[in-house]
Amino acid sequence: MKRHAKHAAYAAAAIVFVWSVAWMFAAQRIVQRVDAWRTEQAASGVKLDWDQFDVKGWPFGWRVDVRGPRAAGAGPAAWTWSGERLVARAVPWNLAELRVTLPGAHRASFGAGDLATRIDARAAKPDAIFAFEPTGKLARLDLAFEALEVAVDGGKPIAVRKLDFALAPHRPARADHTSDVLDASLRALGVRLAEPVPALAAFGTDIARAELVLEVRGPLSPGASFGAAVRAWRDAGGTIEIKTGALDWAALRLGVEGTLALDERDRPLGAGTVRLAGWSEALDALQAARAIEPAPAALLKVALNFLARTGGGEAGTVRVPMAAQDGRLVVHRVPVAPLPALRLD
Repeated sequence: MKRHAKHAAYAAAAIVFVWSVAWMFAAQRIVQRVDAWRTEQAASGVKLDWDQFDVKGWPFGWRVDVRGPRAAGAGPAAWTWSGERLVARAVPWNLAELRVTLPGAHRASFGAGDLATRIDARAAKPDAIFAFEPTGKLARLDLAFEALEVAVDGGKPIAVRKLDFALAPHRPARADHTSDVLDASLRALGVRLAEPVPALAAFGTDIARAELVLEVRGPLSPGASFGAAVRAWRDAGGTIEIKTGALDWAALRLGVEGTLALDERDRPLGAGTVRLAGWSEALDALQAARAIEPAPAALLKVALNFLARTGGGEAGTVRVPMAAQDGRLVVHRVPVAPLPALRLD
């Protein structure tokens, strides 16, 4: 019995030794591959840097702890990102997936000049999962934030109880206007705005749910500027398919489906369907706040009630066709609002 126990101890010690050597070799390889990746990214115009880079996590995996990470891209969007810390984890049985935590404060900026936007964010639970193809290219990105605070251009922060974001690029060999090149989804629960939206102050600052699921179709190619890249995509027949759009705000329940593009003047162009519920209470709130006059509110309520009875949809829900054309928003064949050109430059 003692002899068997001794052999088992020797075997266990040998396994630990071999695994330790393999772990250290892999840790060195991680550092080397990250350095090589940083060089590759620099050649393509993306600059990566940090204050401190450590590999830990023995014996169950590898944990990369990065202090003061920074990144910047010189492409059409002219983006930058910096954070307090980034912690990435990988396990031996699933090296195609990287789990990342982003503690502390983070800042991102996009665009230049009049189009420049800065976003500051911090979350109590800031988690991300990067899934990679066998070639090393990104296959999918999933973000899951809880107790998130976001401030845009130095304004008061917007609080979000839970936010989920997913991004999945596709790389068809020959993309045309029918090719799905990018899937994206965003779902936010428990949003508290920093201040009321001027035209919709009657709805308050608490949004129960906001959701968007879309597909980008058409070839995406880099341009000299963001505007040039977007116009090249438009000229190639690019469209955005809105699979799901939803908003639960006060009494209003809104859903959207449709197709969007840009016309030759950079104005929104497309068609879809809007589903509305709670419009009566929403119109009453807007009227009480003097955001809409009594006569138009009454006329809208009558029209929507009529459509709800004749539309054959769910009880208390109305489906209304909507289109963007010739620089106008058209609802049920009635022009209701101008749609100015987007600022792309």
